[in-house]
Amino acid sequence: MLGAVEAGGTKFRVASVDQDSLDVIDEVRIETTDPDSTIGATIDFLRSAKVGAVGVAAFGPLDLDRISPTYGSITATPKPGWSDTPLRRRLMEALDVPVGIQTDVEGAAMAEFELGAGRDCSTLVYVTVGTGIGAGITIDGRPHGGHGHSEFGHVPMTPVAGDNYTGRCPFHGTCAEGMASGPAIEDRWGRSGDGLADAPEVWDLEAVYLAQLVRIITYTVAPHRILFGGGVAQAPGLMERLRRAVAVDMAGYGTNPRLLGDLDTYLQPAALGQEAGLIGAALIARMTVG
Repeated sequence: MLGAVEAGGTKFRVASVDQDSLDVIDEVRIETTDPDSTIGATIDFLRSAKVGAVGVAAFGPLDLDRISPTYGSITATPKPGWSDTPLRRRLMEALDVPVGIQTDVEGAAMAEFELGAGRDCSTLVYVTVGTGIGAGITIDGRPHGGHGHSEFGHVPMTPVAGDNYTGRCPFHGTCAEGMASGPAIEDRWGRSGDGLADAPEVWDLEAVYLAQLVRIITYTVAPHRILFGGGVAQAPGLMERLRRAVAVDMAGYGTNPRLLGDLDTYLQPAALGQEAGLIGAALIARMTVG
């Protein structure tokens, strides 16, 4: 039995999962309050489930440098009270089982590779566009690793002519998250994306900024496919607009002309929806024992 923890800023989804089938055996949802209460309730559930390993797909930023003394900790997060929380260490010490940890988007990318829209892709990028923007990279189903995790939401964007918005991000202003996240849409247009479905100018502009992000990912990672998830990415017609904008932005230049000629295959919506994080957490757990 595996323990799967989808650690979100609003709630923790914690489940016991069959190691072979990835079927959820039991699940609980825990409100994300203070670390002691939330992690304590998580430990209580996992201990009662008698899991042999735990995987965590968590909000961040995270310290994912394996040689760091604070490996597996949430670092300087805007979530009040959670900065410098040693999430992985607390679970390991309480449960005495292996614990793996990755970002929530890395977990989602792993899940989409295993069971979703990326099953035929040895190199896959999953992009979430919602309250923030983030991306996870998997290579043959395993998360890409470095001294930390990727922060594609904070790569710079070139402001579109006539767009005088200075960006939502408090660190970088006109980065991808600053220009194209859900809060950026609401700042720029005065309403959330849900109330702008019939405003094509909103989604045309959104597609142009996301196309810049696609070009950066394509030219640096060269994935076989890029998947888009998150609330903003589900806006009607956005994926079609994005493909058209990418064709313009990349100007016919790419490392794999075949992919650029088939953007319907290269750029797709994620398939697993709200279940990707929990499935990804189970895969992270399975990776620690396999």
